[in-house]
Amino acid sequence: MGKDEAPAKETKRKGGCLGRLVVLFVLLGLGGLAYAAFLVLQPQDTSDIAGTGPGARMEKARDLKEVLRNASERSYELALTEDEINRYLAQTLKAKQSGPLAEQVSVPQVAVRLEKDRAEVVITRDVAGHPFTTSMYLRVEQLEMPDGQVTTRILRNGGPYHPDLPAPLIGGRFGKVPVPEGFLHLVLPAFEKLAAVYRTPSDPSGGPRSIPVKELDFVEDMARIRIEEGKLVLDPTGDQGMVPRAGP
Repeated sequence: MGKDEAPAKETKRKGGCLGRLVVLFVLLGLGGLAYAAFLVLQPQDTSDIAGTGPGARMEKARDLKEVLRNASERSYELALTEDEINRYLAQTLKAKQSGPLAEQVSVPQVAVRLEKDRAEVVITRDVAGHPFTTSMYLRVEQLEMPDGQVTTRILRNGGPYHPDLPAPLIGGRFGKVPVPEGFLHLVLPAFEKLAAVYRTPSDPSGGPRSIPVKELDFVEDMARIRIEEGKLVLDPTGDQGMVPRAGP
């Protein structure tokens, strides 16, 4: 009788260990999701972004539309600092929340953080006195063709999470959490509405826009676009040789 009971006890012990491991992994997964949700609700720190805060509206910003127009028409390189871009946004953008929660939600700040080879557009919302942030990374990819023409693409990502991990690409941040590029579909309409304020609508017939009019029109019309730490460099002439392919 004792010999028959031994295997049963051993099987029960193995089954119990496996069950506890499964429960442990489930608890760890739930704990990780709860922590991620907590970080999503925590706004990212924007105090490091130049040209933001209460003082951003005090000192009058340059009229960037005219600055861009002059650089385009007179064909000279232009460098716009993070500080003046954000002060210009603070003084010209009247962002509002739309939808059923519009009365409870305000948009006190939209800011651009300029880093090496990428920009991060950060929207701050105030919901019942608590700030929430969502952001999108942007990169510029330019390639010069054999005939000298330069093709430009705006990529909605900030590159890979790690140099040794080519995918997924980091799209932006929800609160303090970096999210993959695919998650941006959840917030893309808000960023498209923001860009529409500073860009001429596309021709419904599909024809090209003939003359730059708004701020983003002039930026996208530049032959060379370069993002540096704290600075956006624009060149309408393109007299700087071949442009390397950006990103991985």
